[in-house]
Parts: sequence; C-alpha cells; structure tokens
Amino acid sequence: MKLDNNKKKKKANLKVIATGAVAITLIGIVGMSLGRNNGQNPTGANVGMNAFSSIGSVINDGFTYVKSGFNNIIHFYSNAKKVESLEKENNELQEQLIELQGKLDDTESLQNLKVALKFVDEKYVANSLSAKVVSKNDGNWYTSFVVSAGSKDGVKKDSLVINGSGLVGIVYEVSENYCKAISLLDTKSSVSFKLAKDSNYKGIITYGKNIDEEADYRDEGLLQGYMFDSQYDVLPGDVVTTSGLGLYPEGIVIGKVEKVIEDKNNSLKYVVVKPNVDFKNIDDVMIIEPRNIG
Repeated sequence: MKLDNNKKKKKANLKVIATGAVAITLIGIVGMSLGRNNGQNPTGANVGMNAFSSIGSVINDGFTYVKSGFNNIIHFYSNAKKVESLEKENNELQEQLIELQGKLDDTESLQNLKVALKFVDEKYVANSLSAKVVSKNDGNWYTSFVVSAGSKDGVKKDSLVINGSGLVGIVYEVSENYCKAISLLDTKSSVSFKLAKDSNYKGIITYGKNIDEEADYRDEGLLQGYMFDSQYDVLPGDVVTTSGLGLYPEGIVIGKVEKVIEDKNNSLKYVVVKPNVDFKNIDDVMIIEPRNIG
C-alpha cells in the first residue's frame, strides 16, 4: 500500500512541476509582451529577446546572402545572353561595313579609271579594259606586278597600263588569264616626255645612268631622265606628260619636275620627276591596246 501511495505522490509532484513550468513560461511571455507594450525591458526579457533576435538575424542574413547569390546567377546568365547577342550583332554590322566599304572602293576605283581614260585618245579607249593588280615585286615600290587580265581578254605585249593618276607602265609578258607589267620605276622602263607648258621641250625618262652620286632617286620613288636639248627652259613644278614618241600615246600625265641638274661638261640637263602615280599603292588599272608603229 505504501508503494502505491509513493507512486501516486511522485506522479502528483511531476504534474505540479510540469504545471508550474508551463505557468512560469506563460508568465514570462506575457511579461515580455507587456514590457514591450509599456516601454519596459526586464533584464530576463532582454536576455531572451536578444538571444531570439541574434538567431533571427543570422537566419535572415543567411537567407539574404543565398537570395543575393541566386539573383546574381540569374543576372549573370541574362547578361551573358545579352553579350552574346550584342557580339553577334556587332559581327554582322562589321561584315556589312566591310561589304559596303568594298562597294565604295570599287565605285571610287571605277571613277578613277574613268578619269584615266581622259588621258588617252578616243581611238584607243575602244580597245581598253579594266583589271586588278593581284601581286607585286618585293619591296615598297611597285616596279613589276601581275594584272588579272590576259590574252583571252585582248591584252597584248607592250599594252599601256594607266590609272586615274596617270601613266603606270607597260605590259611585257602575257598569258591566257594574266599579264606581267613593269612600272616607270623599273630600270628597263623608258618613256619619251614633253613639258606641258611647251610641247617642243622634250626628253626621256630612263634609269640608264645615275645622275647624282649623292642620291639614288629610284629608291625614293622618283623618276629621272634628261632633256633632249640642254637649252630647254625647264623648272621645278613643270608638268611632264608623254610626248607621243614610241609606244605611248601623247598627253598621258607622268608627273612634275622635282629637281633640275645641269651637267655643263657634257652639255646635258637632267631632271628628277615626282610621278603622279603612287607607286606604293596600285590596285586597279586600265590596260590600253598598244599603238601600231611598225
């Protein structure tokens, strides 16, 4: 009987303890609530609230960090797609720009070649064709080069080569689809010229002799020659054109006199001529059928 009574007392004590704990907890919660509402902060409430607040802050910070990282991933993927799209659009625009520039260059080249035809008598224009330079010699200057036109296009040996700036050179070898030409800078090239101010003042462009021991004018892209008569009045700035003697028709622009050198011992007057053609940059040319002087 005593054992049963002891068990009953123990159960009753546990119930009392549990009830008391619940009551204390409820009182504490009510107290903290009243403290917040009444502007009071009991010391115990502060400890509890601080603990809950710290845990809540850590959880909130963690959630914010994860959310921020997730947003960054989404934004990175979105921005990557935009960059890829912009790069594709940029490439397409570059291709269009290159194509447009090519068309503009071709148009400008055709206009220049039309200007070139003004240098030539109409009877030669009918037997002319336009072509592109496809390769050149080593070095800075065009002394020899290959043109994209050959015998099937009507090109013949000794055909003239000109562009919108003036006389370029002459064809010396022809195959079916291509031809080879030399420019006025080549040592094998020579052309008779006259001064535009007086067609009686004639001479010849040739590299047969170095007219100045202190300078190699060919290396500077300049032409050299001499007047047929040392008494001819020639001055720097005088315009030089083909004279009509030999293979070249009359009136094709060659360049301007840069320097006059007198050799009184040999009664010669040499000239250094700056060519009208840019012999560092020749892309499109006009090929003119050679004159029949046989």
